[in-house]
Amino acid sequence: MRKRKVKILAVDEMIAQFFKTELESIFGELLEIRYVTTASKPLPFIHESDLILYTDPSILIEFMPYIRSNSPVLMMKRTLSKEAMHLIEAIPKNSRCLVCNINSFMANETLATVYQLGLNHLQLIPYTAGAEDPAGPIDYVIAHMEYDFISHFDAPLVNIGSRIFDINTILDIVSILDISEEEGEQILLKYSLRIPNMWKGLNYTLENKRILSSKWHLLLNELSTGIIVIDENHHIDMVNSMADSMFDRQLKQFEKLELQDLVHDYPTLQLFQSILEIQNELLLFNGKKLIVSIKNIYFDSHLDSHHYGRIILIKNYQEVVEIQQKIQQKIIGKGHYSRYTFESLVGADPRIVERIEICKRIANAEASILINGESGTGKEIFAGSIHNYSNRRNEPFVAINCAALPESLLESELFGYEEGAFTGAKKGGKIGFFESAHRGTLFLDEIGELPLKLQARLLRVLQEKEIIRLGGDSIIKVDTRIIAASNQDLFAMAEAGNFRKDLFYRLNVFQIDAPPLRERRDDIPKLIQEYPDFKLGRHQYSKQFLQFCMSYEWPGNVRELNNVLEYLIAVSDGIFTPRYLPSYLKKREFLDFPIKSKEVRSQDYFILDSIDYLHHQGIRTGRRNIHEAFNRLYYRISEVEVRSTLEKLKDRGWIEFGSGPIGCTLTPIGFEKLNSK
Repeated sequence: MRKRKVKILAVDEMIAQFFKTELESIFGELLEIRYVTTASKPLPFIHESDLILYTDPSILIEFMPYIRSNSPVLMMKRTLSKEAMHLIEAIPKNSRCLVCNINSFMANETLATVYQLGLNHLQLIPYTAGAEDPAGPIDYVIAHMEYDFISHFDAPLVNIGSRIFDINTILDIVSILDISEEEGEQILLKYSLRIPNMWKGLNYTLENKRILSSKWHLLLNELSTGIIVIDENHHIDMVNSMADSMFDRQLKQFEKLELQDLVHDYPTLQLFQSILEIQNELLLFNGKKLIVSIKNIYFDSHLDSHHYGRIILIKNYQEVVEIQQKIQQKIIGKGHYSRYTFESLVGADPRIVERIEICKRIANAEASILINGESGTGKEIFAGSIHNYSNRRNEPFVAINCAALPESLLESELFGYEEGAFTGAKKGGKIGFFESAHRGTLFLDEIGELPLKLQARLLRVLQEKEIIRLGGDSIIKVDTRIIAASNQDLFAMAEAGNFRKDLFYRLNVFQIDAPPLRERRDDIPKLIQEYPDFKLGRHQYSKQFLQFCMSYEWPGNVRELNNVLEYLIAVSDGIFTPRYLPSYLKKREFLDFPIKSKEVRSQDYFILDSIDYLHHQGIRTGRRNIHEAFNRLYYRISEVEVRSTLEKLKDRGWIEFGSGPIGCTLTPIGFEKLNSK
């Protein structure tokens, strides 16, 4: 896709670079952004552009004779960031404040923005260089930086930082450049979190707030799930009607208050203050069983990640059980199946090839199979492949995770129940997984988590090929092959008395060990190339990334590798490099590894990448900037290490030292070393 060309007209390079960086953070790779300043003498002619942006009218007037393009011209209307607004809100009421900027237009524009945001509790006076000092005392000075012309004022400085684009300017840019509706919505959604305009200001803005808020509340109140929204400052932003009813109409009164106020009055809700994400945690409140999940909300760009807050999801325990049962019945009606075949097991390592051959040989045997292996090694793929290779392939394949359900629910799911078997039992009863898998295969994952009571019942099914439903007295014959899997040492558990020995030996007729990824590292390139998105040819990987993959231990095995690949497809520029790895992998212990020989380490390449990154950002490549970039992109090292590495790279001819502040540049050899695929 062609990048849209945007030209920025600004008063100086610092302001131009700020807006360039801002636009890149908002629009990512959609734009090709360049800038010119009034400091450039003589002023350059401006030719091909899709859009010209300028900061104030005086600059446009100065550049008008030099514009040789018919492209649209747009003034960048700006506003304050949320952080700046909070700083101004904290200034005591009726304080006399100077609002300072580099010229009178910008000073007045900043002042007007403050008032438009509804911050009218202050007396604001515009001020710029050369202006006459106002009469009377000054309580505070509001400015974007520590200007020299305000140094003689004794009042405290409120540094609000540079102003950012308002939402209308972003809307105009999206429209003028004909950015797709889907991309435009994502851009506007992420950017709206940074600005206060949508939520405070003049009457028309307040009206927008009413409309948006009404739609937001209408949508969330229609959901059958209880929802509590917590903002980044730990305030309760919203409680929907379902959540309020679940908690006996006690929550609505805490809207707009701090979360700790709610927990103070209701200590049983301490779980709500968890900073870590929670998935399906059981909560008891006034005799009710509720299932709680907590999700942190982030909006990521290629430069940073903005934390919006948290969303708390609450479901009624009994309703969850009923929904699961309904879904299960629909699945049973259509037939359980596995999509996996032995072709799904990617790899040429002798360990994986040997196990595939063994699985094919035992596929038609009737005895049970036990698959051992660490989490993420593909145990369910082995099980599904065996089923689809066997003479049971046209019958159901039913998979259940023994660790995913509580004991009481697990028993009823495995063996089924009759009507009236327990409180809440469904009218007419329900068939269990053994019956669902009749003539097919039942895959019991995490078998080591099966309670001892159920182990005894499972042993009987294996021996007698019959079951009795909960609350029933009829014997039901079942022809079900069992494939079990575990990431624990079942033999050791049996010796310790934590797993029935007789059940272990009954399951362990055929044993398959799924090898961990670290024991078949040569398969890693093949696994990467066979990843669905990668096979389409849209992505490449650097040799540094492959070296990382070959040196990392992969405790999460193939599943972890696939998760990392999915992450890189989303955040990288099409070439996988260690720079784009998830943050949990950006540690020295994972990223400091040898490449090709012990004399060359990954750190050398990462220094090259840091220099290249700074160059593309238009930032000088002095040692200090390289040190900061390296620590941000990879892991923390000292300036001494940076200095010694730079000297080593210079000796190899990979970089050159420029004179003065120019810093380091990559030589053709260094560029080739960095970018080899």
